[in-house]
Amino acid sequence: MKDVLDTEILSPAKVRTAIHRLENIPVEWVSVMEYPVEDYIRKNEFVLSTGIGCHEDIDVFRNFVLDVLHSGASALAIALGRYIKEIPMEIIHLAEKHGFPIIELPWNIRFSDIVQAVLSRLNHWHTHTMNHYEKIQKELLHLFLSDGTLSQAADIIEQEIGTPVVIVDVHGVVKGKSKNSDSLMMKLESHVRPLSYHEVLDRSNNYAIDIDSLDVTDSILQASIRTTNQKTNGFLLFEYSKAVRSDPVITKEQQYMLEYITTAVSLWFQKEMAIKETEWRLKDDFVWSLASGEYHSWDYILSRAKSLGYNVNLPYVCVIGFAENLKSLFQKIKPNKITYEQWMPSMIRSIEEQVVLAGKWIHKEVMVTYQQERLIIFLETTLNQVQDVVNLFLDHVENRLKKRFPGLMMSWGIAEQQAGIRTFHDSFNNAKIALDIGRRQMGPGYRYTQVNTSIFRILLPLSKNPDVLGIVLSTIEQLIDYDNHRGGDLVHTLTTYIRNQGNISQTARELCVHRHTLLYRLKKIESLTGRSLMNPDDLFLLDLCIKLWMIGFDQS
Repeated sequence: MKDVLDTEILSPAKVRTAIHRLENIPVEWVSVMEYPVEDYIRKNEFVLSTGIGCHEDIDVFRNFVLDVLHSGASALAIALGRYIKEIPMEIIHLAEKHGFPIIELPWNIRFSDIVQAVLSRLNHWHTHTMNHYEKIQKELLHLFLSDGTLSQAADIIEQEIGTPVVIVDVHGVVKGKSKNSDSLMMKLESHVRPLSYHEVLDRSNNYAIDIDSLDVTDSILQASIRTTNQKTNGFLLFEYSKAVRSDPVITKEQQYMLEYITTAVSLWFQKEMAIKETEWRLKDDFVWSLASGEYHSWDYILSRAKSLGYNVNLPYVCVIGFAENLKSLFQKIKPNKITYEQWMPSMIRSIEEQVVLAGKWIHKEVMVTYQQERLIIFLETTLNQVQDVVNLFLDHVENRLKKRFPGLMMSWGIAEQQAGIRTFHDSFNNAKIALDIGRRQMGPGYRYTQVNTSIFRILLPLSKNPDVLGIVLSTIEQLIDYDNHRGGDLVHTLTTYIRNQGNISQTARELCVHRHTLLYRLKKIESLTGRSLMNPDDLFLLDLCIKLWMIGFDQS
């Protein structure tokens, strides 16, 4: 506002109120307004008026001034003479109380000349300012291309905005700070949160700034650092002076400045993300080559492993995970403006990160990839404690996933008997079989091992025999059709009955049905299969056929 009043045409103007605030009041527009105001005045607008319609009624004049004030205008200039001879002291006191500038103008100054002069000043200032911001942005871009650090970028920004700067990522971890940021860091100390155990393993710092707890009352402002898709990657933290401004709201020009700055700073975050994504892709391909056995030589594997930071000469066990309900989880979360296909890769990457961090927590090497809708993990193990190591690892993985993705259900296949050195391909195949058979046998959401699926693995070759297929279908096909078409539960009833060794009471309790209901179902099973549940051979055949059916047949 002070710059506007320094315009030559406004040299006769007399400021009656809020003189001490003129330097800190922004002006973005200029207009002529008479009573009533309604909603025609924009924020930070310099308002010119003759006061027509107000001179005969002090109440109307007061309401007019209040309306202009409450609209967010920068100041009100009133031309004295024809309608307002002088501004009443009541109005002066009112404006002074609110820190709102009232300016007296001589009647002979034309408003059109004032508007032209102010707009010319604003346009000149805007052009000069934008050129300056572009220069700052170019300086930051040059620093980025020269492999400069974010701390060096913070120094440039501090020099520009005249206040200390700290740059943090979305987790609040400090990525860079200006040389004179000690005072700002002291203020931020009250907002420090300890990193969780997985963050400590990945970060050089042992603390982070709790971004959500920052409050403008601490005289700290934050500007989001976003990528081109508007995803927030971090924040620019800086101080504002309470002595200069009574509120922390920045002007439109300051917003422009911060946009130029944060756009340049976002390049550092995008570079870090690109490096990380490239590293993940290389590791994905490498781990899949181990699982599939598709590699030229072991020397090639050793060379690739060394470049990626892996040690493949340790004993590993393969664990395969299957996310059972990703689509329903997506529907529950319903991220804005993103499809399931766009959401899936980031979700899988997040799960992989939790897997890696769980391995670090138990001090074991982990190699992981996502292929064929399966999470393939090679976990370093102790050969005489494979089961204990895997269970400890999966306990940590599931706890972390539960906290981060509530409702996510995982099934696991574990090749504990194939744990060893250079057994990657065999271990993968056995973990896959354990997972596939286990899900058919027990349903989703469990851990399946080679041991608890051994009988099914023995039966697996039989399931490929056409003669065996014919026996299975002739024995239980009507039972399966009944369940499929009638919505029955006879197969599950039979397997529960067999597992409980024919104990009617115990089977009924487990199925949560009345004893008579169970007896009806058992008779129905005998009727459909033509087999007696009291005959040991018939019972064995039914059990065997159901197990073979659970494995799944090649129907081609």
